Amino acid sequence: MWYQEEDEDEDLMCSPAILARRASESWINVPPVEMLSTPQTLQRKKSLPDVAGMPRLPDGGGMSREEVSALGSARREEVRRMHEESEKLRANPLLYLVSPQVKDWFSRQQLVILVLFINISLGIMFFKLLT
Repeated sequence: MWYQEEDEDEDLMCSPAILARRASESWINVPPVEMLSTPQTLQRKKSLPDVAGMPRLPDGGGMSREEVSALGSARREEVRRMHEESEKLRANPLLYLVSPQVKDWFSRQQLVILVLFINISLGIMFFKLLT
């Protein structure tokens, strides 16, 4: 049946022989032991390019280790604060009303809120005049 063929294909993809071959491909190929004059140990292939071998920009481009460290720690601190804030808001949803984002939104929408308030007031006064 057609579904058994797919199962067999999946079994072949997960077979120990294929997994062992994939694992062995991640190692650097060395010549056979008979051809080596000195014994060599296996080394992993590098997953990233060697930074020392990369071309440099003439203006000393890139960042120093101190700058990278400062930016990394600032980012970790920001993520930690965001996580704490989301935990607080999840624990007490009423805090959304006093959050800085809501305050900023109200400060940006002051004119719209004022016009809306005046329109509602005029509508109520007009309705009272009619009744």
